Amino acid sequence: MTTNTNKPQSMEAILGDIVYPALEEILSMKETAIEISETTVLFGEGAVLNSLELVSFIVLVEERVNDNLESGGITLTSEKAMSRSSTPFRTVRTLAEYIDELLEEEAV
Repeated sequence: MTTNTNKPQSMEAILGDIVYPALEEILSMKETAIEISETTVLFGEGAVLNSLELVSFIVLVEERVNDNLESGGITLTSEKAMSRSSTPFRTVRTLAEYIDELLEEEAV
């Protein structure tokens, strides 16, 4: 059962309930097993995802985050994300931190 709320989730909940399961779903299509952790590289050198998989993953994560919000929701691929000097899509941890930041802003 999903509870709609505008309250930010904890970092552990973002990772465990949203990011890890979404990444596991995308990676399940690969033939080799890949260990997932906060330091798993999503974008750039050493990434576990190709460009199409990254896009699919970001869409899936965004949908799962927004399913838990009463308001309009967040957009992960906004101009704000793209204009940063360091991409929020580099690792699992940087993505979770970015989601947490957006949820904090949404709650205000």
